[in-house]
Amino acid sequence: MPKHETKLDSPVFIAVSILLGLGVVIVYSASSFKAQELMGDSHFFLKNHLYKVIVGILLMLVLARVNYRFWLNISPVLLVGCFITLLYLLFSPTVTEIRGSRRWISFAGFAVQPSDFARLALILFLSLSLGATDFVREKTLKSFGFHLGVIAGIALPILLQPDAGSALLLTLIALTILFVAGEKLRYLLMVAVLALPPLSIMLLAEGYQKSRLQHFITSITGGEVGWQAKQSLIALGNGHIVGLGLGGSLQKLHFLPDPFTDFIFAIVGEELGLLGTASILLLFWILIGRGFYIARQAPDFQGKILAIGITISLAVYATTNIGVVLNVLPTTGIPLPFLSYGGSALLVNLTMVGILLNIASQGYSSSRVKPVGSYANRRKTSSWNG
Repeated sequence: MPKHETKLDSPVFIAVSILLGLGVVIVYSASSFKAQELMGDSHFFLKNHLYKVIVGILLMLVLARVNYRFWLNISPVLLVGCFITLLYLLFSPTVTEIRGSRRWISFAGFAVQPSDFARLALILFLSLSLGATDFVREKTLKSFGFHLGVIAGIALPILLQPDAGSALLLTLIALTILFVAGEKLRYLLMVAVLALPPLSIMLLAEGYQKSRLQHFITSITGGEVGWQAKQSLIALGNGHIVGLGLGGSLQKLHFLPDPFTDFIFAIVGEELGLLGTASILLLFWILIGRGFYIARQAPDFQGKILAIGITISLAVYATTNIGVVLNVLPTTGIPLPFLSYGGSALLVNLTMVGILLNIASQGYSSSRVKPVGSYANRRKTSSWNG
């Protein structure tokens, strides 16, 4: 593994750092009332979140120095491990249902959600496989079927937990990676058409999912808005332009469920107003735009696909969470990257940023030293120019 100069991509690092810092402040503001009421300690959730943020930052900085090809090479093992863990969630009698779902594995006082790690493992594996020389040269129905089977093998156990939101977003991210890698559009459209009927039946079969969809459809057709969406919109409305000030949220007082997890963006809007929410959108725009730039500068096609996959994942999760808060999407239970109360998603997202930073560093090094015949010299003539 050749040594190279480690150079952190400043826009990515700064944007993520600001989002994390703002997240710590808002998590404390949104959770202090509930923490005092439930635990007798207004700092309870803050301390837990801050610990995970520190661990996540250290993990991000370490991974920024680890060659991303290492993770690509072991991705088949990681993916198989995640698949086995997802099956364990479904069939083990030791797994406790929380809110009607079998999504978490608890040990040593921590709750881990394997679907978050499966998302990363799938992105790594698809980048390894789709970036391979034989796939870049020729794409066949057989290769498409193989990758589709891998995606289904990870998404289906998550869907059966049930966790329709995570399963659908994972599938969307994976299919987008297939498209970006050059897979035929007609294959992807065929999958969408064939999957829609059984997926609709499955979504409507579960009580809580059916209720969420009904409330969402009712709200956008002029009917009564669901409780969570209604309280979220009230919070955003209360904030106006400059907000009520840090700690000034009223909706966190037994009105808005999950104010420091899934609906933390609404608390940002209430306490920091339109200026606060617009600033967060700007930071995500910088992060996502820079992610695509890093993909363009990646030293090889696998690194390019991996950078795109990571960027798409962060973009899809941020867009979905904010869409739910604005009531333009049904409630999914998806946290807002880097801001929501820490857990598996926070650690996985920071892990992905660390890998993205390494791709940027590798691209920086290869742009300074361009050996004859390298990808850096061939990328100008590539049919896929990003």
